[in-house]
Amino acid sequence: MLRMRFTVLCLAASAAIALPGALQAQGTIKFGMVTSLSGPFTPWGIQVRDGMKMAVDEINEKGGVLGRKLEVVERDDKNNPNEGITAFRYLAEREGIVAAGGVISSDVGLALGREAESLRIPYFLTMSGSHQILRKDSRFTFRTCLPPAPEDIESIAAMIRERKYTRVGAIVADYAWGHSVREAVDVQIKPLSGVTLQMEVAPVPEKDFTPYLRKLQGLNPEVIVAIGHPPGAPTITRQAIELGMKALIIGPWYPTEFMVQRVGESMFGQFVDYSCVDFESPAYRQLAEKYNKAYKRLLDNNAFSGYVMVRMVADAVQRAKSADPKVVADAIRKGTFDQPGYGWPLSYTEWGEMKAAKPLLYTYEKGDPGAVNAGANWRPKVIFRSPPVQPYVPKD
Repeated sequence: MLRMRFTVLCLAASAAIALPGALQAQGTIKFGMVTSLSGPFTPWGIQVRDGMKMAVDEINEKGGVLGRKLEVVERDDKNNPNEGITAFRYLAEREGIVAAGGVISSDVGLALGREAESLRIPYFLTMSGSHQILRKDSRFTFRTCLPPAPEDIESIAAMIRERKYTRVGAIVADYAWGHSVREAVDVQIKPLSGVTLQMEVAPVPEKDFTPYLRKLQGLNPEVIVAIGHPPGAPTITRQAIELGMKALIIGPWYPTEFMVQRVGESMFGQFVDYSCVDFESPAYRQLAEKYNKAYKRLLDNNAFSGYVMVRMVADAVQRAKSADPKVVADAIRKGTFDQPGYGWPLSYTEWGEMKAAKPLLYTYEKGDPGAVNAGANWRPKVIFRSPPVQPYVPKD
């Protein structure tokens, strides 16, 4: 069960005067889902949606929140910032949501972060790791799973130092997230002692990465950082293996099960990805078995992120005794949230950045996962546990 600790001295007073916090005063408490249910990030969005649904079902089975049912109201952002804004405004103005979350694309996240601050409704990022999304004056936008690019690359740099790698290649996409990764790689990996770095930039919809990989072959990289091109990760991995490259290929928090479907066993032991899920935790296994039974898929980063953001908001509402979005945002910003099975407890800076994220790096191996992923013949294997990364401090 999610455990939440925060001081509610000011919240009680706020709750008393925050009656308009929802038009849903005695009705259903609504949580908005704005995520990609079409377009290149659909695999991420489907998992987010189903993780939210599992959390809502659990909460309602135990009586809801403040005696009221919880409901997820979903909208597809279609991987388009304008569509995301329209969806968020609809949910805020027509549905009276207490909070929303689930965005994947950094371009959409940039737009929705600004919208959350304007509407003064908490919004939770699942992926969307551009470091430009949060500003120093952000008070309603929060990360859950994916840290911003500088923190992700900090964890890769830690592994490179520990394993004494010296040849690093990178492929990044030409959009907000890719540019964030490129900047972070230049700052945190390029200066490492003894490391030679080569970086290539590809369009977001690129389908053939062979030309970019051939450019990297002369370097003979030990590591290929593919985190900066999320839609291309499966193709980059498959084509690198077909070219005979032996480098570890580090992915972009790609949906675990979908990666196996798209690349296959050839990537086992070579493709490495991030996780905010502790696959080795007994608490994770218990939740994952329940999720797999309901949805026939693995409880991955995205599904667990959707699950956690709903549980976090529900606990904030319960403890603050208010469904007013401003009260909920304040409670979350001042709280610490410890979900068993998650990679780290969630606590926040004033601007909504995770204070002590500890990304895990994992690969895949053959083996029976049991009821966690019934019928599969593979399982995730954690290979590196990052020390806590420093919260990114916005420049403005």
